[in-house]
Amino acid sequence: MKHIQTAIDIEAPPEIVWEVLTDLDVYHEWNPYITEASGEISEGETVTIRVEPTGRRDSTLRCTVTEVVPERRLQWVGRLRVPGLFTGRHTFELEPLGNDRTRFVNHEDVFGLLARFVVTEETPLDYDWMNQELARRAELQFNPQRTAEA
Repeated sequence: MKHIQTAIDIEAPPEIVWEVLTDLDVYHEWNPYITEASGEISEGETVTIRVEPTGRRDSTLRCTVTEVVPERRLQWVGRLRVPGLFTGRHTFELEPLGNDRTRFVNHEDVFGLLARFVVTEETPLDYDWMNQELARRAELQFNPQRTAEA
C-alpha cells in the first residue's frame, strides 16, 4: 500500500470549500490534477474523473462514492477491472478552524500491483497544487475583494 497525504489551511468556511470541492462540472476551470469530473456526489453513485499526473499518462477512472458527510468528508474508490492491479481510496476532509477558516486534508491510499507506478515523487506535489488551487477558488468565492487586494 502507498499513502499520500497533503493539507492546506483555507481562508474560507467549510461550506464554501465543500461547494467548490463537490461542483464536479467546473473542475476543468480550476483543478490541475483532476482536470475533468462528472457524476453525482452521493453514496453508492459513480463519478468519472480524468487525472493528469505530472510526468505520467493521463487516465480516466470510474469511482464509487463511498462516503459523503457534507462540509466534512468526501471519499471515493476507484479500481481497475482486473482485481488486485489497482485500487485507490481518495478521501477529502474539511476541518473547521473557526473565524471562517478550514483545514483541507487530501489523502489517498493506493493498493495493488500497480501502486508503486501510480504513486511517484511527484504525486504529493500534484496534490499540493490541487489544494492550492482549491484554496484560491474558495477564498475568491468567499471574499471576492481578494482580487483587488492581490
